[in-house]
Amino acid sequence: MHVLLTNDDGPLDNTACPYMKYLVDEITLKTDWEVSIVVPNQQRSWIGKAHFAGKTLTASYIYTKVSTQVDNRDINAFEGPFTTKQLDKAHPEYQEWALIDSTPAACADIGIHHLYPEKGPVDLVISGPNFGKNSSNLYILASGTVGAAMEAVTHGIKALAFSYAFNNLDHDFTILKEAAKISVKLAKTLYKELKESDDIDLFSVNVPLVDSLKLGQTKIHYAPIFQNRWDSIYAPVEQDGVQQYSWQPDFKKVYKDGLKDTSHTDSRVLLDEGVSVTPLKATFKAVAPHSGEITLEGDEEEVENVSNGMSSLSVSNEKSSRVVLITLPKMSYIYPAILESIQSNYPSISVTNDPSILKRVSEDPSLKVFHYGDYEELDIDLLSSKPDQYFVCSYIYRKALIRKHFLANTIHHYVVKNPESKLISAAPESYQLEVDYAEFLDDALDDCYELREELESGEKTWILKPSMSDKGQGIRIFQTVDQLQEIFNSFEIYDSDEEEEIADQEENNGVIISQLRHFIVQEYQNKPLLLEQYENKKFHLRVYVVCFGDLQVFVYENILTLFAGDSFKQVPTKSENDVEEISLDGHLTNTCLQEGKEPLVVPFWDLEGISVLEKTTVFKQVCDVTGELFKAAVNIDKMNFQPLNNGLEIFGVDFLVNSDLQVKLLEVNSYPDFKQTGEDLKGLIYGLFEEVNELVGSLIDVHENKEKKAKSKLISVMHEGGKNW
Repeated sequence: MHVLLTNDDGPLDNTACPYMKYLVDEITLKTDWEVSIVVPNQQRSWIGKAHFAGKTLTASYIYTKVSTQVDNRDINAFEGPFTTKQLDKAHPEYQEWALIDSTPAACADIGIHHLYPEKGPVDLVISGPNFGKNSSNLYILASGTVGAAMEAVTHGIKALAFSYAFNNLDHDFTILKEAAKISVKLAKTLYKELKESDDIDLFSVNVPLVDSLKLGQTKIHYAPIFQNRWDSIYAPVEQDGVQQYSWQPDFKKVYKDGLKDTSHTDSRVLLDEGVSVTPLKATFKAVAPHSGEITLEGDEEEVENVSNGMSSLSVSNEKSSRVVLITLPKMSYIYPAILESIQSNYPSISVTNDPSILKRVSEDPSLKVFHYGDYEELDIDLLSSKPDQYFVCSYIYRKALIRKHFLANTIHHYVVKNPESKLISAAPESYQLEVDYAEFLDDALDDCYELREELESGEKTWILKPSMSDKGQGIRIFQTVDQLQEIFNSFEIYDSDEEEEIADQEENNGVIISQLRHFIVQEYQNKPLLLEQYENKKFHLRVYVVCFGDLQVFVYENILTLFAGDSFKQVPTKSENDVEEISLDGHLTNTCLQEGKEPLVVPFWDLEGISVLEKTTVFKQVCDVTGELFKAAVNIDKMNFQPLNNGLEIFGVDFLVNSDLQVKLLEVNSYPDFKQTGEDLKGLIYGLFEEVNELVGSLIDVHENKEKKAKSKLISVMHEGGKNW
């Protein structure tokens, strides 16, 4: 286990940082942890989770040896500081401390990501032990010790913040040894709890340095934070006619306030000479529930803010029986589109972003709630227990389409049973590979002998796609077995150094092979439709497909055309021994890969260089193939595609158009990235949600008397019962 130690008291010092060496030695002597130590180069208390924005940071190093075995030496002595790591001290008897000229939060960041990659990923960050307690609201909010632990959590690492509450400045050797022993034992216990809990990010631990402190005897209690307040912590002074304010917090008053409060809190546990343990979430949390409409003067400005996605939401004071719950981020691209459509067209529907509305579903049988939210936010239990009252924006089981190897399998089994299906020509020739490590590729090709034969014939170009990746991650083009082997070897390089891989993954279009074992190999479409008006750049069609209930399928007529960043070039002809990686420039149309460029996105029906008749031909194929695809899903893999009567979902389905105007199905995306539409074309997305919210209204039995549009942009391609259009 790799543990990063940090603090806010700086390097070892008998006055400013007298406690940390005891903890370091206890860990060194009593655990098998791989330890890294990264602390500020000077005392940085009371700084919270701050960073020095814009400052370039410098590391230096000091070295210590185990020094707390006996009480007769300078415990906090060290060698250094040195400007570079000292190779002659790279031995087990030395403890290396990295000093960073910044804050505790910066130390956590740099320690996690930069200084010790050879030790592997950090599993746990321990901050402290702080010189002084961090109990009660006043201390914990300002604490650099807790701030470093909070910073670790924002990087995905669970953390512990230890603070030692002292009653005097006589640093008793025996008590500090006992405190370190308790801290390490407690760290092991709390780390297990952190690993098992999704709700707890870190623990704040306060240990009292008292004579009674004893492992196995001192009580250790979970405790909430004592809520207290300051008077001003500054006092006015005048110096040469200049008004100044000196640092004068009234610590005695804070202590006396703690004595008066006898409720069970972290402060009370310390006063009772116990160890307090406070579980924390590294987040600001909105208080709830709030309800009722807030009306302000200047309604015209408020209406404008709503259309810009700036409006706050709340359920109306009346207990409406029809509610749309939106838990998507307020700044998300589709938030204002959903909100404006509902508020403009459905005045009888209340809108809220408070998920506590779902508690009312079980209490009020007349209430119907439609939930727009991320997949993880949907209430699966309520979905099954209250199917007539709770409705959602996503199906739960749809791997048969959204996982690439599942999709290939769905199509394969369907066309075997239905050889006349349009999917035969619409889906590229595909093979599946399951590869755990690069050296096992040969075994995988033995299992997939048809692909090996195709590769050895050398007649085609192929594209490799990890099944569960997105944003173009891990996609490669190749022609030979040797090239494919080199691709997997390169993946293994990324996998061998996880921190470097994470840092460079987007730049290198890499993939962690051990996490993404399923791959598909498809015949590369090397004759795409190219249009001179768009510099002969390859493009794909992003088609929004709306699935409703069990099951109707609609294609949204306003298709988008997403272009590659560079002009298309044919894949070079292979040479017999060529294993060089084929450049992806001009071949991938993922807008997320076009860093530093404004992605080119054009409405399909506005494309230049292709006639209306040709566009109509392409669109008909898109509708035919989409209807057939969803028919295949409901008939072939009923375990992994289960439409819901109380749900709907918008999928992003991608198609390539070849030079002969034949469309090829590429992939199906759940929760598609609508923001790639861009600001100029957001009207297309607003129009989509106008249509979708009509379906939402029908789900929750709301039918407003509004003027019907002349023609819907949702084209039905499959009706209930699996019938195509």
